[in-house]
Amino acid sequence: MLRSPIAWLLLLVLAVSVGFSLQNGQYRAVEKREAMDKMLATQQLDLEKQKLQADSVARKLKTVNGWWRDPTNVVVVGGAWRGGWVTAIEPQPQILLATGMSDLQNDAWRLTLMGKEPWGGSELENPDNLSFGAFDLSFVLIYLLPLLVIALSFNLISGEREQGTLSLHLVQPQAAGRLFFYKMLARFTLLSALTLAIVLPGLALSGISFATLATWQTAAVAVLYALFWFLIALGINLRGGSSAQNALVCIGAWLLFALVVPALVNMVAEKVHPIPSRAAFLNQMREADHYIESKREKLLDDFYKTHSNYERKAEAEKGWRDWYREEFYLQEFDKKIRDSIEQIHSSKAELQTAFAEGLTVLSPALSVHKQITDLAGTSRQALESNKPLLDEAQRNWSGWFLKKFDADQNLTAADYDEFRKFPDKVAAANVPVRHQGMFYLVLQCLLLGAWAWWRGRKSM
Repeated sequence: MLRSPIAWLLLLVLAVSVGFSLQNGQYRAVEKREAMDKMLATQQLDLEKQKLQADSVARKLKTVNGWWRDPTNVVVVGGAWRGGWVTAIEPQPQILLATGMSDLQNDAWRLTLMGKEPWGGSELENPDNLSFGAFDLSFVLIYLLPLLVIALSFNLISGEREQGTLSLHLVQPQAAGRLFFYKMLARFTLLSALTLAIVLPGLALSGISFATLATWQTAAVAVLYALFWFLIALGINLRGGSSAQNALVCIGAWLLFALVVPALVNMVAEKVHPIPSRAAFLNQMREADHYIESKREKLLDDFYKTHSNYERKAEAEKGWRDWYREEFYLQEFDKKIRDSIEQIHSSKAELQTAFAEGLTVLSPALSVHKQITDLAGTSRQALESNKPLLDEAQRNWSGWFLKKFDADQNLTAADYDEFRKFPDKVAAANVPVRHQGMFYLVLQCLLLGAWAWWRGRKSM
């Protein structure tokens, strides 16, 4: 095999693919980080200009036309309808392992007096990139590595038969099954060693240290996944077909495990645990709007009874402070109703995700994808773990401004200096890496190894 130019060409393709995937992943991670830093730096510059304007207004050196343009207004700056504070989630170095999944997550959030909302979004991209995902290391391992294994091992036994050397092996005192097992083991060892020689330095050059768990688990996933496909090729060779037939069957297995089974898993999960459509969700939110509006007067009656220091005014007589005072009071009831609707939808999504993860055992491609995204910190679990951190940041932000609002205070230049000390970056939650994908991959290799051994006993 070492003398085969095709084998070296395939290994060169693997090296180029891994190198390009890591470089592309690092480029995307750096691009996101630079865009984030630029956005946050722009926020600081804008607030510095706004601070000077607020100081001028406070000294009555400048007037503004309308309260909504007043830089000393706590509601305007705090973000009731504009303003607010943009906070970004710091990406982890290992995100380059599976950057495609990070497109589904928001990098930055705008914290306001009313809550938080996604901010910035992803940059405009080629629609094909958004359809097929990023070319990252997980893509190379899941889709390209099996093809390389198939190309190196589809004629492991059939090639011997077609060249006329199989009969010579069968008359040797060495068992033929053991001989072909050693041939498979030699090819697997060579490919695994070269894969590690490519992946490990690539990860180190990309900023992921050898001392991290992500590096060695990624290497282990690559080796186990290659072993799975070598065992498939060995079992198919033991069937006794020709090289052309073996190649077709191996490609069929690749299509089945890499494409068909994952699609079927998604379909089954959607059928067993369906999630209400987006239209149904929006209809429920509209119904919630009507329900909240129907309770508005009663809630306001209770508010003014318990806060007798405030005078209830007719709609035409209300100023902006009266209107927002009522809205801030109703906000808790509003949030409770909307959160209950979102919880119903999110709980169904979690059931669907859990069911789909239980079917990961049906495909090694799903096992690799699950383990790599867990290591990269781009899994659904990582996204959900970041939400409490952002919720806490939003509560701190709104609490600071609502104290000013309740005290009927305007913002000063000193206040700008104080609230600009709020952190504009949140470290991603430290989610313990789960080993479910690795466990499934080991189980799949054991089952396939038993099948290959049974084929060998039956054929030889």
